Amino acid sequence: MKLDWDLVREVMTEIEEMTVAEKNRSEFQADYDEDTPEATKARHVFLLHEAGFVKGTRSDTQNSKALLVPELTWEGQQLLATIRSKGIWERVKNTAKEKGLALSFDVVKVAGKMALEQLLKGGDSDPGLTA
Repeated sequence: MKLDWDLVREVMTEIEEMTVAEKNRSEFQADYDEDTPEATKARHVFLLHEAGFVKGTRSDTQNSKALLVPELTWEGQQLLATIRSKGIWERVKNTAKEKGLALSFDVVKVAGKMALEQLLKGGDSDPGLTA
């Protein structure tokens, strides 16, 4: 599976916006041999969990993986704060592409910081730099 950063951003936003009741009923689940959009989304949640950006209760079986009661960790909140704004997110992706860099957590953090610094210095009045 190829890491889809747009899906990472989408999943993190979805988890952040869940109410406590929704989190308590939520489950990201995928069978090992399943290849559906829901399974791909769940696999991204598992990667975020393994990287320490999402916490929850793992409920794996012999044939499937699941994460119950998902919640963003402090690190997850910080990552999402960096990529929440669509304008900043587009700038991060464009910067990585221009520099010939693959998107990784480190590249996203550094490029996000650069984009924010440029915006704060008044380097861009692009209306697309809002959430």
